[in-house]
Amino acid sequence: MPEVVQFAEEKPKKTQDEQAGEGSSASAPPRTTWSGSLRIGLVNIPVKALLMTKDVRISFRMLHRSCKTPISFKRFCQEGDEVTLADIVYGYSLGKDRYAVLEKKEIEAARPESKNTIALDRFVNFFEIDPHYFEKTYLLLPDKSEEAYSLLRTVMEKTAKAAIGRITFHSRERPVLVHYYRQAVVATTMRYPEEVLDPQGYQAIKDLPEPQEKELELAMEIIKSLSGELDLSAYHDQYKERIETLVRSKMEGAVAVPEKKKARTSAKSLMEALRLTAESLK
Repeated sequence: MPEVVQFAEEKPKKTQDEQAGEGSSASAPPRTTWSGSLRIGLVNIPVKALLMTKDVRISFRMLHRSCKTPISFKRFCQEGDEVTLADIVYGYSLGKDRYAVLEKKEIEAARPESKNTIALDRFVNFFEIDPHYFEKTYLLLPDKSEEAYSLLRTVMEKTAKAAIGRITFHSRERPVLVHYYRQAVVATTMRYPEEVLDPQGYQAIKDLPEPQEKELELAMEIIKSLSGELDLSAYHDQYKERIETLVRSKMEGAVAVPEKKKARTSAKSLMEALRLTAESLK
């Protein structure tokens, strides 16, 4: 049975060697996600790619209340039979309750081959690109290509141009945008046009009424009062912090329940809400 911590136990102080070991692992560089080359005509620039972003979130494991063991799940078909992995095939939907049945090896054979070259075939103005097409960004590091890498970085910085090409990650081909960012060259994978919704296709947006002049004036006043420089460091994950506080309190033998914010009194109309908001900012 796995250990389930209900209350904190006093732990022995860590030795200097243990503390040093923790520091070295925490500062370890991210793992290389992809290695290959950028190619512009006859110019070849070997690079290594590291994922620039990471998900920092609270995760939980479901446990059985009585014995505190983790919950596991089994696969069942709609007939009620338990299914092993060897008995699973893949269905491509053809409509209601109709499927074209494919074997896993058939799907694998259709995947594009992994390529280690990004052929950059066009340069575009970076600031004209719709950011809603951006997916994931990777830091590109020179791989024994310092001179060519430095030249590409400098040219992209001075011209504000980005290069478009294609890349294969995890057997999936994506458009990729190679561009300058904070003294480095980075690659941002992009979504295909059919993966991004077009808001103009929704009638609910087309039928919106024109705002009243007074409402527009108050809204502009509110925006002006709240305008300032962008500082993302002012925003943090309050849910994560509350959960961590709750866990620490349980470890210490007492439960600290996060306080809920008091509900704000709602305004009776849009005009009243605008007026009260504008007055509160004065």
